[in-house]
Amino acid sequence: MEHEKKLIVVGVDGGAEGDAALRFALEEAERTGDSIEVITAWDLEPIPVAPYIPLSDPPTPDSRLRAAQARQDASMARVLGDPPKVEVSSRVIRGDAKVLLVEAAQHARLLVVGSRAMGPVRAVLLGSVSRYCAHHSGCPVVVVPAVERSAGEPAHTDLARQT
Repeated sequence: MEHEKKLIVVGVDGGAEGDAALRFALEEAERTGDSIEVITAWDLEPIPVAPYIPLSDPPTPDSRLRAAQARQDASMARVLGDPPKVEVSSRVIRGDAKVLLVEAAQHARLLVVGSRAMGPVRAVLLGSVSRYCAHHSGCPVVVVPAVERSAGEPAHTDLARQT
C-alpha cells in the first residue's frame, strides 16, 4: 500500500528543543514523502505584577513578530538545508503556542514538538506545550527531547535512548 502524502506540523521557538523537533520532522518527511509546516507562535509578554523600571522601551507587536520570524528563520537555516529535500511551508502566528499548534495540526498526519524537560513542578506551574499537545491533538504527537548526538546519527535514536 502506497503512503498518501500528508502534512507534518512542527513547532519551533528558536531553541535547541525546536531544532530537535524540526530535525525529527525533516527525517520523517524525507522517509515518508510528507510535507512540513513549521509553526512559530509569539505573543506579548504578560504585564508584570510588581512595578518595575524598564531599561528600554517595552516591546511592540511589530518587534515581537520580527523577533519570532528571526527565530524561525534561524532554526530553518540550521536544520533544513538549502534547498530542503521536502516541501516546507512556515507561519509565524500570534497567540498561545500550545493552542495554535493543536489547531494547525487538525488535518495533519503528525504533530512534532520539542520537550523543555523543565521538571514536574515547573511544568505544572508554567504549563507545558508538549503536554497540552499530547492531550488535545487530534493526530499523533511526537515529543522530541533536545539531546546532543553525533553527526549523522538519526533523531529517532534519541527517543530510543531516552526510554
